[in-house]
Amino acid sequence: MDHLQHYWSAHVDDVERALWDLAKIIALFVISRIAIKISNRLIRRFFQLNGKLDERRRETLVSLFTNIVKYAVYFILLLTVLPIFGVNIGGLLAGAGVAGIAVAFGAQSLIKDFFNGFFIIFEDQFGVGDTVKINNVVGQVHSIGLRVTTLKVWTGELEIIPNGQITQVTNYSKFNSMAVIEVNIGYGTPEKEAITIIENVLAELKKTCEDIVGDVEVLGVQSLNDHNYTIRATAECAPNARFGVERLARQKIREALQEAGVDLPYQKVVYLQEQEGGEPSRENS
Repeated sequence: MDHLQHYWSAHVDDVERALWDLAKIIALFVISRIAIKISNRLIRRFFQLNGKLDERRRETLVSLFTNIVKYAVYFILLLTVLPIFGVNIGGLLAGAGVAGIAVAFGAQSLIKDFFNGFFIIFEDQFGVGDTVKINNVVGQVHSIGLRVTTLKVWTGELEIIPNGQITQVTNYSKFNSMAVIEVNIGYGTPEKEAITIIENVLAELKKTCEDIVGDVEVLGVQSLNDHNYTIRATAECAPNARFGVERLARQKIREALQEAGVDLPYQKVVYLQEQEGGEPSRENS
């Protein structure tokens, strides 16, 4: 029993010190999380009060500055916690110049991610909510950080792309888009008749579809195929609205062509040679 009492009295100070250090680390972590949440709210409120920024630009800047605050707070937390474990911060910082070269070589990709992230945001290459194609991945920008950009593709997956690997960007949300509608018409229908029908459909669609913001135009016959010819039309649309307009236009044009009895390309018409004493025969297949 005396041996146990002696052992406990010899180590009780160490146990108390360890528990006190653990309590300080937990308290510092909780304070850091609270500081990040409060800072994020203040950043969002600050940019909401700035009426000169549109929603897209505002969300992009909020994403950037919240990331900066998060990294800064965690860095300060690290510098505060290390002395608790007996690490000499002064000596560590003094040796940073010597170790900096080795660290720089090992963190080249991370540094490249940070620099690319700054250029992407301040050059306004794309913003949160934009529909873009990055390295052949098409999706809506979910967030932009200093290190990574996340895209939500149309099937629901979230693509995470390091900023340093972004080499080519196509932004579909910057300017108005052009819907291109191509319709195949059977050779049994004169092109003037088909063009008139398509012009009427697009003129009516422009009145009812808010996504069509500019001129609609039927350009004429685009190509001659084996069993049909192709008529091309265009419509100027709001950014990233071309695909919906194209689908709607094709539907309306198909309905109008069917009502007018126009030969559709899925119906191949075969004319047989005229038989003696009879009329030329026609078969549909």
